Amino acid sequence: MTLIAAKHIERIKKLVHSYSGIILERVTSRNVEKKIQNQMKHFGVNSADDYIIILEGFEHNSKAMDDLIAELTVSESYFFRNPVQFEYILDTLLPEIYKRNGSSIPIRAWSAGCSRGEEAYSLAMTMLCFQQYHPDARFTINAGDINSKNLVEAREAVYGKRSLREKLAAFEERFGFTLGERNEKGECTVSEDIRRMVSLQKLNLKNIRGLNCLAGSDIIFCRNVLIYFDEQLRMQLAEKFYQCLNPGGVVFLGESECFSGVSDYFELVNYKKIYAYKKPYGIR
Repeated sequence: MTLIAAKHIERIKKLVHSYSGIILERVTSRNVEKKIQNQMKHFGVNSADDYIIILEGFEHNSKAMDDLIAELTVSESYFFRNPVQFEYILDTLLPEIYKRNGSSIPIRAWSAGCSRGEEAYSLAMTMLCFQQYHPDARFTINAGDINSKNLVEAREAVYGKRSLREKLAAFEERFGFTLGERNEKGECTVSEDIRRMVSLQKLNLKNIRGLNCLAGSDIIFCRNVLIYFDEQLRMQLAEKFYQCLNPGGVVFLGESECFSGVSDYFELVNYKKIYAYKKPYGIR
């Protein structure tokens, strides 16, 4: 097995940061060298220098970089994580937007950094519940992640017990319908009605210009992602999300995350001691 010098690992870390914004020390500290070696073997490369040359070409072909990020990062999520946020969406935010727009304009939501899809499908269930009481309400849900393996699993939409925690059962009971069918292993396949509400695509949050696809959003989820970025990128994302939100739209972050330094742009929403960032009305 090819040994990788510390200087090569440091160079690879810098390339990962340049491409994705991810600071690897915040993602993983275990088996980094072994995971890099796995990718070198996958691409048939014996020299760390040659592998770095491949990675350096990410602007023209990002497959090697995408595969490395998928190898190095660990995705951990589950349905209705931070459940109060979904309560706020259902009980307060969706009624506000629907009252303003009616059925003429679809309510548009983004799950930016969607991991394996649990968050996006939780949103879809929440919106389906709202639609039971407002049948003419329309929705568009987009979800993106930089990890190609995550997107494959999100499209397959089959989840094990780690994703199916007690919070999901509570919302299923409230909504009056289930996420999908369970098998004898306890796995759940998301129903077609829920799955078809979500459009999945690759999304690199480091590519600020590429985030114009979020324009016109009413809801942006970017939860437990900012912790892996430096302060400069977090501020750039806060400004971009603000630009992309419709007036009255809301950004939801993870429980331990905040927009420091740019919070003056937003109105801070406090719902049952859970905070979110709202774009004021009257501003385009």
